[in-house]
Amino acid sequence: MNVTRHGLRAVALVSLALLVACGDSGPSVPGGTGATGGTGATGGTGASGGVGATGGNGTGGMIGTGGEAGTGGIAGTGGTGGTGGTAASGGTGGTGGASGPCNTNALCHTCPTQFVCDTAADCFGGYVCVDSGCDTLQGAPIKQCQPSRGGSCVSVNECPNPTDYECKKVGAGTTHCVRVTAGCTGVTESYDCPFGFSCESNTCVDRRVPCDSFLDCPKNHVCRVTPTANFCVRTYQTCHQDVDCAGLGTFCADVEGYGAKECAGELGATETPCVNANCSGLTPVCEAGSSGIKAVCGDYGLCRTNGHCDTGFECVGLWQDGRRECVLGPTAGSCVDDVTSCDPQQVCASPRSGGVPSCQTGSAPP
Repeated sequence: MNVTRHGLRAVALVSLALLVACGDSGPSVPGGTGATGGTGATGGTGASGGVGATGGNGTGGMIGTGGEAGTGGIAGTGGTGGTGGTAASGGTGGTGGASGPCNTNALCHTCPTQFVCDTAADCFGGYVCVDSGCDTLQGAPIKQCQPSRGGSCVSVNECPNPTDYECKKVGAGTTHCVRVTAGCTGVTESYDCPFGFSCESNTCVDRRVPCDSFLDCPKNHVCRVTPTANFCVRTYQTCHQDVDCAGLGTFCADVEGYGAKECAGELGATETPCVNANCSGLTPVCEAGSSGIKAVCGDYGLCRTNGHCDTGFECVGLWQDGRRECVLGPTAGSCVDDVTSCDPQQVCASPRSGGVPSCQTGSAPP
């Protein structure tokens, strides 16, 4: 990896570290030699970075080297000035700034500049190192630290098990169920992988499909907007509290009535979640509305058996978390019970206009 990539990772970790421990400046390292060292260090005001830490020759521990608050951090002179290239003595934060040009596409529309990583070791606990969707100009994938999506918790007893998970703070946020052992599991992929990724062969696989609005997404998916990418996300995400469902639904509720909770939209203007018990007749199940914040009684939605679905529909699994959905049958489509049969950056779902489930690619223009 070139220096600029490492610098980006450092800047990302600077931002993450400052979020977690804002104000903890550590030991102060005098300006002296470090401020004037090397071409990349650039000296002067910008090279002093952080709070009292000048980066220098990396002799000041986490703070002095520029890792937490050194020259490559918020006040560093690298990056846009391009002076961090040879600044090995300025600590891991020496390069700073933006990554410059990269190969973008319909999914990754903006070159990543924050939380860049090579492996999970570059990320804080509760974050996963996954592909951003963008590549370097040389064709290498650019990865980012993304938060896993385990539900809120106050005790590990709310997590799938106490062996693979801890109830811990994620970044500067609140406590969530965080997987602390390597890999992932299909039935717990809602805890183990970031939004838009599924767990396949013990690895989080990219199944984001690009979108500009919900109209680009299949049934029961919404368009999630991030600083670098817009992609469709399934609304039926495991949750523990309403706050876990921001952007996916208004409530966290047991839609099918069998015990597990998932994000659910508001039924009309009732200020209550749509659950299947609210629905009957020709529209027997809750179906995500256009934004995911609202829901309606319809034909496409969560179920337990075929008897919960309308005539001509079947209750089948589309993902690996054990949830089943009413879809148009009787052929049941091309990817039922096996999202892995779809190529990466595709999802197994019913089209937005309805129909049997198939491998969906989104419809946002490049």
